[in-house]
Amino acid sequence: MKLLYFPFPVRAEAIRLALKAGGVTFEDARFDPSEWPAIKPTTPRGQVPTLTLDDGSVVTESVALLRLAGALGTPRLYPAEAVAAARVDEAVDILRGAVEALVATHAPGLSVAEQARLGAAALSPGAPVAAVLAWADAAVEGNPAGPYVVGSGLSIADCLLKVIADWVTGPELAAAAFKGALDAYPRVRGAVAATSAVPAIAAYEAALKQ
Repeated sequence: MKLLYFPFPVRAEAIRLALKAGGVTFEDARFDPSEWPAIKPTTPRGQVPTLTLDDGSVVTESVALLRLAGALGTPRLYPAEAVAAARVDEAVDILRGAVEALVATHAPGLSVAEQARLGAAALSPGAPVAAVLAWADAAVEGNPAGPYVVGSGLSIADCLLKVIADWVTGPELAAAAFKGALDAYPRVRGAVAATSAVPAIAAYEAALKQ
């Protein structure tokens, strides 16, 4: 299989994490943004990420790919049982609100200063990203099988939460002040630490730093 996306996290990183955690072999095909005008017409819907399956067919849409990634591996990160799957879907749908809000902070043409201002606004109390993080913190606290967002083991929701947490504490928001953005959400930090400690994910992230 081949996962096609830009060389940054955003909409593909949770898929990468789920595939890695599930032990799924795939080609992590990353291309420079300058190549997008040539690549775009070759994709089914003019957008990425895409996942080319072993039979040559292509699947699109980041959430569909995330669910598929979670279902393919061992252990499964997307439940086969209907209600359990719905609970994971619910969490993913809520977490996607933070992803979309963070994407908006990096709209084309924004200066670094404007990106930082929008990032700070998104993380202010009651704002979209803060609201999602508060929900996730409460979800982890209320999960007796924690430190997971939902269920008794790692799921695709945890992979997506890690992407959000890494985004708000990393360089993407363009200000060192965001390093403490998770201080108000200790259970989110715990959940992210548990996801990061999964051997396959830890090895993948270590390789990225080399």
